[in-house]
Amino acid sequence: MKVLFIDEEKPLVDIYRDVFQKNGYEFITTFDIQKAINLTELEKPDIVLLDIVIPRPDNVIAEQGYDYLKKVKSNPDTKNIPVIVFSNLDSPEDRKKYKEFGAAAFMFKRDCTSKEVLEVVEQIIKIYKNR
Repeated sequence: MKVLFIDEEKPLVDIYRDVFQKNGYEFITTFDIQKAINLTELEKPDIVLLDIVIPRPDNVIAEQGYDYLKKVKSNPDTKNIPVIVFSNLDSPEDRKKYKEFGAAAFMFKRDCTSKEVLEVVEQIIKIYKNR
């Protein structure tokens, strides 16, 4: 199983790299949105964990995760790859956008343990594999 983790917070990336690798997953990570789109097309991960607020290359903070979702979900080759939005943006408007853009699930980054994230990832993969 292959996980693509899109987030710029290095300590968080390191924690989840350890968690997923210890549980037998191949772990791929980037915080460059264009690279993430390319990796999704090339690697065809079993699941993606996506932060929404990611700095652009010019260090301007932006909600690039939405760009990723739109691009990946509009591509016939990647649209069926489940994406879990893993973010601290949790307003009703944000949750509505996640659904509209095709996210499989949302997890509020600050309120979940690595064990809970792993459990949700496993559940979502199982659901998508049985479709």
